[in-house]
Amino acid sequence: MTQHENHHDHHSTHRAGRADVSAVTTSPVRRYRGVGVLALASVVAVTTTACGAITEALSERGSGHTKAFAYDSGADGKADEGLPSWVPDDASDVQGVFRTTGDEVILTMDADVTSLPSDCTSVDADHPLVAKPARGTLTADDYRTGSTLEADWWATGQEQDATLQCGGWWVGTQDGDLFAFTPELKAVQIEDQPDPA
Repeated sequence: MTQHENHHDHHSTHRAGRADVSAVTTSPVRRYRGVGVLALASVVAVTTTACGAITEALSERGSGHTKAFAYDSGADGKADEGLPSWVPDDASDVQGVFRTTGDEVILTMDADVTSLPSDCTSVDADHPLVAKPARGTLTADDYRTGSTLEADWWATGQEQDATLQCGGWWVGTQDGDLFAFTPELKAVQIEDQPDPA
């Protein structure tokens, strides 16, 4: 099983007046994957990778099973196993939201698109934006194509403006910052979310 990766950052000037989010102490990837096993047991066989994931999911019922996270730099987030390897080490003001019961993640960060690795491919007619499952027998048809997560720094439909695909991540630029998105499984129930942070 390939470890599914997560999370990005956003430019500090676009964050003025926004609620602070605390850094996740356990990898967001590990948290939502462990809980996702329970929600999708009839669809996918996945092993739990995070201690306490079940307890955490139960305590999140009032928040739409979503968590926000932030890192000072790309290097910090990768050291915590909370960001994908393609995120530049010098990315700053990294913010994200993920669903603890599924695969979707939205990210924003202050980073230059030219600092992305060469294996990020340009989106075009021959390379459209598609989900790239990293486990089991899942296919692109098992995933939604639009974001269901919310944040005050994420514009509705922003994921459709991605111009690159870095592994399973749809990546683009918005207001001078990088953003990224991984799609959600169709089988995951989308619950009401708290007001965007």
